[in-house]
Amino acid sequence: MKSCLLLPLSHLILMVLLFLPVFSFCQKKFSFEKVTLNEMTMKCCPFDTTAGAMVLGDVGTTHFVYDDNIGFYMIYERMVRIKIFTKDGYQEADWVIPIYHTDQKEEGITDFKARTYNLVGGKISETKLKDESVFKEEEDLYQLNYRFTFPAVREGSVIELKYKIKTQFFHHFRGWQFQWDIPVQWSEYTVMIPQYFHYGRQTYGYLPFVINEVTGRPNSIQDIQGGKNAIHYDDNILHLAARNIPAIREESFVNSLDNYTQRVEFSLHSYQFPDQVFVKVNTSWEQITGDLMRDKDFGGTLKRSGIVKDMTGTILEQTDDPFRRMLLAREMICDMMQWNEKYSIYPTTNLKKAMEKKSGNSADINLLMLMLMKELGLEANPVLLSTRGHGLVSEFGPTISHMNNVIALVRIGNKDYLLDATRHWLPFDMLPLQCLNGKGLVIGEESIRWVPLLNSEKYNRIMFANFTIGDDGTLAGTLESWFSGYDAGMYRNQLAKEGKEKFSESLKKGFKNWEVDEITITNSDSISEPFKTGLKITGQDIAMASGDMIYLPALAGLGMTQNPFVQENRLTPIDFGCPVKDNYVFTFTIPPGYKVESIPANARLELPEKAGSFRFFITAEGDKIKVNSQFSITRTQFLPGDYKNLRDLYTQMIARQVQQIVLKKS
Repeated sequence: MKSCLLLPLSHLILMVLLFLPVFSFCQKKFSFEKVTLNEMTMKCCPFDTTAGAMVLGDVGTTHFVYDDNIGFYMIYERMVRIKIFTKDGYQEADWVIPIYHTDQKEEGITDFKARTYNLVGGKISETKLKDESVFKEEEDLYQLNYRFTFPAVREGSVIELKYKIKTQFFHHFRGWQFQWDIPVQWSEYTVMIPQYFHYGRQTYGYLPFVINEVTGRPNSIQDIQGGKNAIHYDDNILHLAARNIPAIREESFVNSLDNYTQRVEFSLHSYQFPDQVFVKVNTSWEQITGDLMRDKDFGGTLKRSGIVKDMTGTILEQTDDPFRRMLLAREMICDMMQWNEKYSIYPTTNLKKAMEKKSGNSADINLLMLMLMKELGLEANPVLLSTRGHGLVSEFGPTISHMNNVIALVRIGNKDYLLDATRHWLPFDMLPLQCLNGKGLVIGEESIRWVPLLNSEKYNRIMFANFTIGDDGTLAGTLESWFSGYDAGMYRNQLAKEGKEKFSESLKKGFKNWEVDEITITNSDSISEPFKTGLKITGQDIAMASGDMIYLPALAGLGMTQNPFVQENRLTPIDFGCPVKDNYVFTFTIPPGYKVESIPANARLELPEKAGSFRFFITAEGDKIKVNSQFSITRTQFLPGDYKNLRDLYTQMIARQVQQIVLKKS
């Protein structure tokens, strides 16, 4: 939540830290002494020679300090040193540090130092980041971002960052990420929490820690009046460290790498004042969402309906049908607002300013839509969710930080409609793909419930081709593609951004070895209909003519040619997000004087429990060859144990689609 805890001496909080079993190993730690010549001359990571960069050391601590005027506050300190090997590692020089704030207070960042080290003439040269190169930008009402890029970065550079954050936002206890998208030589995090605080801990990932240690130490708060009385308490200390951590790399069809990245998170559970009642914090989703609906910047903003009065009147004049009103309300918000490509459950500032600016984050847009729906007399409620890139949410681990997006649920009769107004190029009954991540939490007037987020969403493509084969192997004809679902939305959005001329050029680039003579586009504005493209094309090097023989790939090279699953084994689950359909219907007219020598065999393949299938049919009759390839994925999630079957299905499908049709001159 947005409020922070202020803990004066007379109101100390008594809590107990939850810890896992203790494992401690003797291990040499990374030392942040001066950058060494050995570090500057390193050519590659010793345990991952392909990496463009590596983390030499990443060390952090969180501890508590007491001040008699404001109570306890936390100090978060971090030091990180990174070696850049190649240009691929330059992206590690781009940083964002989030800072939380409210109307009353803001976290303070101090002792900020960012430096780049390069080897110049055999000596180590240092370049400091200038203050004016750090940009402060608003993420939403409660988060600011300090954004910067290390200066003078090149191959061989070492970059180093140090900073402290002073905070009283105890709900935002900073966790630690041990695993990056580059290898990490050493990562270490220590938290020292007074016995007055009760935090839960959740550890993610599969890698072992070389240090996993829980200890305690005595501490005290001195009497500032000069007396001899002091308050004695114990600090609970958690010390975690890992070394030679492999990079976690992107794999095909993963909802979020954060779900599998080695890291630790903390959540405030409860507190108790001495001689007072025990107070629970974040103990249930009901409590969290109740607080959220009472929050003036979330639930409270939905009651300020005056800003949508004009829109309400316009819609009421057009129809009294609830379903039609719902569609018009979404359409009106879609047309008025431009999404800034940021997700949040809180508005950027406030909804009135967002309307005036005609742009905003997902909360600005969807809370406006909810406000309008309610004013129209519709039963509409917010739905909290975590986007695919933000990680999965557990129904049994209540914490508001796991949510980063809000959409709307409207009930008409006995039917629920999940709506989002950030993507005008998607039909009303399709949520953005990033929203399809498990379940969403519906916040009702008196209760909550979880709803599946997947509805009619899908990837769907059908390609029709009609080609005439020349006796020199040239293919000439037409190719028509029908896209629905996310494919259609993607192309409509691209067309709107680029314009028809640039879009057509982009389309042509997708057909290598083909000459595209003519392009037609149909249903570009009709989002309820398939988006269609028609091409008149000629291919010179698709089929091969040799002597009196012609060899032609079954789908003329237009099917899938590369398996997205290239690894032998996989540790992470596979998540398609939504069902997939990919069909090809091709007709080839063979040249006069030729006959079919051989064609690939038909195939019918299916995954267990009908989770996916591949059908391949080919017939030859007269001078026509007809090919029909049908591929579908009906189950959206697969466990690592299913990987081999799924990989084999793709392998066999690709093999069929590239098999040769053989023609012989009679």
